[in-house]
Amino acid sequence: MPRSGPSDAARRNAALDGLRGIAALSVFAFHAWLYTLDRVRVASARDDSLGAHFAAELRIGLVLFFVLSGFLLFRPWPRAALAVQPWRAPRPMTYAVHRIGRIVPAYWLAIVGSALLLWPLAGEPGVRLPPLEQLPLFFLFAQNLGPRTLMTLDPPMWTLAVEASFYLVLPLIGRLALRARPTRLSQAAAPLALLALGVAFNWWLAGREAAPLALSKSLAAMLPYFALGMLAAVLVAGRRPSRGAAAALLAGGAALVLLDGWLHASAVAGSELSQALRVWRDLPAAIGFAAIVAVCAERPPRALAARPLARSGELSYGLYLWHVPVLLWLRAKGLLPGGVVGAVLVGLPASLALAWLSWRLVERPAVRWSRRTGLLGANAERPAVSEAGRRSAGRARSRTRSSRAGALPARSGSRPHRVPG
Repeated sequence: MPRSGPSDAARRNAALDGLRGIAALSVFAFHAWLYTLDRVRVASARDDSLGAHFAAELRIGLVLFFVLSGFLLFRPWPRAALAVQPWRAPRPMTYAVHRIGRIVPAYWLAIVGSALLLWPLAGEPGVRLPPLEQLPLFFLFAQNLGPRTLMTLDPPMWTLAVEASFYLVLPLIGRLALRARPTRLSQAAAPLALLALGVAFNWWLAGREAAPLALSKSLAAMLPYFALGMLAAVLVAGRRPSRGAAAALLAGGAALVLLDGWLHASAVAGSELSQALRVWRDLPAAIGFAAIVAVCAERPPRALAARPLARSGELSYGLYLWHVPVLLWLRAKGLLPGGVVGAVLVGLPASLALAWLSWRLVERPAVRWSRRTGLLGANAERPAVSEAGRRSAGRARSRTRSSRAGALPARSGSRPHRVPG
């Protein structure tokens, strides 16, 4: 029998919604700058002005989205493993139905809407359309596989194909987490391995000048960002940082994000720094975002939980899906002002209106359906855990704590040291 899930409000963390809002607004501002240029191309638009460098680095919101996904989606598995309660880990079919309900209906609607808005505008600046016969690839999240569909129609959708790839492999990684020892070091092994694998892939890719663009827009290339979010989920599972530690993590995380932007803005083509950034990409920003996300999850800052930011976070998926088609349509009709500020003032309300409609009419109903349906066994009641099973889990936790305590010598005349879990 399917069970009804908690309400939307009970499930949401306002500070994490605030981060989603910041990420979506950052990407929107980047595209508002990009699509007001005479030539819609980032490389040719960079100049020595501070404003151009700042606007170009607003693309970093994409990295925050990947880090958030790694943290939030992986978190249930290390939580269950560290508590020695494997029955609390997501069930495969429940996980799959929840993911489908969250992203697919709104994504499919945005594909149709983008085609209807942009197909009559073929040839307009910034409008890049795929061959009509290859449009079905978008519905399968396969648009990144071919040069004639990659970065066409609604260009930010390339990240949805990467996200979908991550969703497919995550349950396998979660399974490994449940099989690993219930210690943080063991739980961190998989995220660290994925981080190393992603950096190695980007190092290999950087040495190949003629590599297809699709490789740089793949899950393998973005793996370090997901992995850092996953690692943060392991490190904070069952922990709540002190106020001082939280403030230090927020400040350090913000500093790393700014450092990443400065490095990319100051890198000269062909320089050693430029070559190094082809390997490390936006890793400093991803580390910073992982620290910020961890704090927001366990000790939410009030500033990030403010109502306007949190509300924009609720609408962030629809805003992300619809803002580029809106900007392109407004530009083609002569309604988009030439400056960034004017483009934001005109384009943001229209994009938010479509995002609100997407949330109210598609996303929220689909999410609620996904948490109620019994399709393919999703949301089934978990069988009661026997008392013997609970005692076994308790003994396993005790053994883990004892092994940690035993690793440190006890002082004479005092109790043995205990290492907090």
